[in-house]
Amino acid sequence: MRRRDTRPSSAPCVGVSVTHVSLPVTYHREISMNQHNKSSQLSFPTNSDHRSRIDRAQASMKHNGIDVLAVSGFDYLRFFTGLNGIPVGRPIWLVITQSGAPAFVSPRSEAKEIRARCQTPVAAEWVEWEEPVPAPMTHQDALAKYVNAIEPDARTIGIDFNSTWASNLEAVKQTLGSERVHDATVILRELLARKDELVIDLIRRGADIVGEQFQACREVIAPGVPEWQVTLASVTTSIKRNAELLNDDVEQPRFWPHQMSMVGSGPERTARCHCSGGGRIMQDGEHVQICLCGQVFCGYGICFDRPLAVGSRPFSKELRQVVDVAREAQVAALAKIRPGVTAGEVHAAAVAVIERVGWDRPFLHRTGRGIGYSDWDGIELKADSPVKLEAGMVLSVEPGIYVDGIGGARFGDTVLVTETGYEVLTPFDLGRDI
Repeated sequence: MRRRDTRPSSAPCVGVSVTHVSLPVTYHREISMNQHNKSSQLSFPTNSDHRSRIDRAQASMKHNGIDVLAVSGFDYLRFFTGLNGIPVGRPIWLVITQSGAPAFVSPRSEAKEIRARCQTPVAAEWVEWEEPVPAPMTHQDALAKYVNAIEPDARTIGIDFNSTWASNLEAVKQTLGSERVHDATVILRELLARKDELVIDLIRRGADIVGEQFQACREVIAPGVPEWQVTLASVTTSIKRNAELLNDDVEQPRFWPHQMSMVGSGPERTARCHCSGGGRIMQDGEHVQICLCGQVFCGYGICFDRPLAVGSRPFSKELRQVVDVAREAQVAALAKIRPGVTAGEVHAAAVAVIERVGWDRPFLHRTGRGIGYSDWDGIELKADSPVKLEAGMVLSVEPGIYVDGIGGARFGDTVLVTETGYEVLTPFDLGRDI
């Protein structure tokens, strides 16, 4: 198969000076196609890694007075056990006590799948029918029975409120007692903030995939083509590239569909930040905003956004300004990134560039967020955020401009905070010469 070239372009950034960026931004494609096709070249977190994460969670539980932690968010199930790619509506609970090993409380429909995909045991199951020996018939009854059996004196049960469905949370409160159930979202998010080298490598695989997706999008975009064909090219390429990377790994799902392949074209649709590719026909002289964010590879999240020109007609002066200032705003935000700087300062650097132009309320979202273990790891690059950046944090940096009647644009990349500054993990130079 012919491999598309997604190496950084040497073309200059039109209309934007980046000479004030003192740190190099690089995109590593050090692994050849043949190496990528061998699943033996891929390393995923081991049982030892998961045990270390459990140990950190248990230390935090003791510090915060949480007797039992029960989590159902897919990102946390993956983080603590490696379980990935079970897209079901029935809740799967992972129960962690202050000491000892964790265990699952699972619907029977998923128990076999859990046992096949990870080493954490399924300690309790619930069913939706009557059995000769009565079994719990709801997830909340199964969870309560298990928790009361292993920790009968537990007074505080932590739940990931932010990623638990409201109906499931309410059912658990009614069964376990609302006075015992507390929100553990903050301490869980703290565990996700910093990434190790293994996880950074897996994030790089997602960066590889979005580079391929971008090239596939660019090849389809043309006057007279409907937006949905761009979305189709993007999603198909992602599935194929995931399959190539995973190759003979039978337990990792080929494609975990939690990625945003967003496509919007023209002045009205690009002025909204998350347009989904529909039936609109793209026109010569306008642009398409591509958003390839989300959990691209085995549940690991990245961000990659670019505007792309349609046809050969030049942009209007007003649209050209929107695109160029969006690019300059991202460069300004990147220049701020280093340990000790606050998330609010990074956001303010992008805002200062955009506000110079005098557009009326051109903002629709923050400058970026923590990303990697999930699609949002808790950190926000937003106004006045006091969170201080630390080496090992991975962020999206994606300031956007949205002007009614003209259109919107943003350049988004996934960035690792290093000891001395930052490194861009996504293909930074790709698509900047629009």
